[in-house]
Amino acid sequence: MNFSKLKKALPLKEALFCGLILSTLTFESCGVNGENAKATHTELSDIVNGKTVTQKNENSHSIVAFVAEKNNVQSLCTGTIVAPSVILTAAHCVDDSPQSLHVVFGLTVQKAKEIHEADKVIQHSNWNRHLPSGEGDLALIHFKGNLPEGYQPVKLASDNLNLKDGQKVLMIGYGVINGEAETGSGKLRQTTTSVIGRHSPTEIVTDGKKSSVCFGDSGGPAFIKIKNEFFQWGVASSVANRSCDESSIHTEVMKYEPWIHTAIAKLQH
Repeated sequence: MNFSKLKKALPLKEALFCGLILSTLTFESCGVNGENAKATHTELSDIVNGKTVTQKNENSHSIVAFVAEKNNVQSLCTGTIVAPSVILTAAHCVDDSPQSLHVVFGLTVQKAKEIHEADKVIQHSNWNRHLPSGEGDLALIHFKGNLPEGYQPVKLASDNLNLKDGQKVLMIGYGVINGEAETGSGKLRQTTTSVIGRHSPTEIVTDGKKSSVCFGDSGGPAFIKIKNEFFQWGVASSVANRSCDESSIHTEVMKYEPWIHTAIAKLQH
């Protein structure tokens, strides 16, 4: 696959912008400063003020990038391996029925270790990009072939995990490092931040003032460390502003555990 024409995002109505969806969200009672702060769901993002992930990082072996293409325009998202041939990501990353999807294994997109073609996709039935809520912003992608050597599924948090304000969480993705300039995407990076509130019954808000996910990190994981083990509790869904320096919203995977397991089973048959 030729990545030379890779774009950082799917288009908004007025411009290409890092995979932003057309709809916007408004934070309410979630601890975010300012009234009516917009949260735009991302399809492509990189960690702002994050650190480069190396091969020694235990989480790097469970995270992938994937490229969606339609009408010769490519967009990038992040995802996690949840079964030997299945990737968990954000539903908005596969909106508009892409003509092709390729899963990219490697620390950078341009120097991929392996690239596999995806053949099946399931979006959550509650997802609708035009609704004011981000409910159901989850999708599962099945790809052809086997996992590359050294890669393995993540451990998903159990449904009894109750995140509280102030808890530290780890976020990882292939997105941009500068939201305004839309630069730096395609390299796996990570950052640590904290929970600052809830956006909806199925969405958690994290602080982005010092470091944040951004465009291209959509679909990427948010982890919490429990007894020296990392568990994925969130999927990156949206950011509060184009600078990616206020806050971000993540879909709680614990709220969708039955659906995830059912969808994996469907994709593997």
